Amino acid sequence: MRLIERVAIVTGAGSGLGRVIAQSFAAEGADVVLVGRRIEPLEETATMVRALGPRALAVSADVSLEGDVRELVQRALAELGRIDVLVNNAASPGTDQTVANMTLDNWNATLATTLTGAMLCARECLTRSMLPRRSGTIVNVASSAGRHGQPRRSHFSAAKAGLLVLTEALSREVGPQGVRVNAVVPGLVATELLDKYHQRVAAERGVAYERVVAEASATTALRRLITPEEVAAVAVFLASEQSSGVTGQAIVVSGGS
Repeated sequence: MRLIERVAIVTGAGSGLGRVIAQSFAAEGADVVLVGRRIEPLEETATMVRALGPRALAVSADVSLEGDVRELVQRALAELGRIDVLVNNAASPGTDQTVANMTLDNWNATLATTLTGAMLCARECLTRSMLPRRSGTIVNVASSAGRHGQPRRSHFSAAKAGLLVLTEALSREVGPQGVRVNAVVPGLVATELLDKYHQRVAAERGVAYERVVAEASATTALRRLITPEEVAAVAVFLASEQSSGVTGQAIVVSGGS
């Protein structure tokens, strides 16, 4: 097991990619702190993690709020003793809007959760556990939208692009103290969130849902959507000692899109 005796915080762990990452970490032996705004889905994930053997702690928190982040890190340390890995997965896609029609609330909410939340979680984990111990790993879950700006999703694209630059800058700041920082960059991942997006696009265009999925799949070299498990496998690699010489990098998992 590659993460045995490690404690990992996974934000946005109540569903989708975050839930699969948490399960994948647990399968490799890590105790997992599960973070999200709603406690019920977090408890469901916690049950899945415990079934694999490791400990699980569900913490309801809004990562865009400084006080919430401080409390969740304090609780993680109090109950599990240390923080070895942070996975910044929480994100808010916001509402699709062109810049000409963008509301400030939509813009600010997306950046607050997706980018500011990652910074706050990194700051608290670094200062409270990783830097004093001169050890730790941060994995930021970015997006292909942060590499290629998407129309009507400039707020989400900008937030994910910021996360990529934060990854590189932070890796240079904390590398001398033994902490590594990397990003995994998913493409089109077959999650409930993407499914709802494809349904919405199909309705807007007046075409079949299957056509939208087929068109999206055709943009990849593998001609298919990526699974959450494929993204989680890279996150596990980046969190483990197998990637001990890797920092400041962004690994794309997109099927060649």
